[in-house]
Amino acid sequence: MHRKVRITASFILLLFLWQCLAVSLDNEVLLPHPSAVLQTMLVQLQTQVFYTSLYHTFVRILCGFSIALIFALLLSLLTYLYDWIADFFYPVLLLTRSIPNISYILIVLFWCSPKTSVIVISFLILFPSAYTNLYQGLCACPKAYLDVMKLYPGSRLFDVRHVYLPYLRSYLYTAASVGISLALKVGIMAEILGQANDGIGRQLNLCRLDLDTAGIFAWTVWIILMLFSADRLLLIIKQFFHKGTES
Repeated sequence: MHRKVRITASFILLLFLWQCLAVSLDNEVLLPHPSAVLQTMLVQLQTQVFYTSLYHTFVRILCGFSIALIFALLLSLLTYLYDWIADFFYPVLLLTRSIPNISYILIVLFWCSPKTSVIVISFLILFPSAYTNLYQGLCACPKAYLDVMKLYPGSRLFDVRHVYLPYLRSYLYTAASVGISLALKVGIMAEILGQANDGIGRQLNLCRLDLDTAGIFAWTVWIILMLFSADRLLLIIKQFFHKGTES
């Protein structure tokens, strides 16, 4: 209970500082008042554009995020089980880690449509970090697990299903938690740079052109709420599977 009180107090303090700074500047273009941002958010809730923008952005990012996570899981298992695949894939992984995110975005925008580019960029940026997290998790697999597999040898598929995948659940949650945040940020940036016809990125771009700072702040708050909701959903899924294994 004390922790919730501290978090609430910190949130109220931030709002108070925001209000004080907005009053001192007295310029809605530079920094809108919290009440103006809240009013803009309430107006957005009454428009169809708000829901369609959320939908299109969410679907694109979810596609890129899911593909990256699945490929990272499969490849981490293959590179852990077979050394020659790890050696073959290492230069590719090193290259993907070295390329700046903005370079990914600009290059893919030349190759793909604005809508498809969000999926491709999300995949390219999320995959290296997700793969590294899962592969390191496999390398840290307790020696007791390996000893048991030596005593009771089974097929590779049996080991993957009953040993490696259950062990990787916490690492998979970490990769998903970090990845969904990064995917949303990069995906919206790709929508803005690619000038997509729909999505949150388009709405942010329109607010920028109209000097609607309150609208930019409102969409930013919605993005934060989306990230918070996604993180809570991942936590619920993690707890569900954890209870399932205990039972």
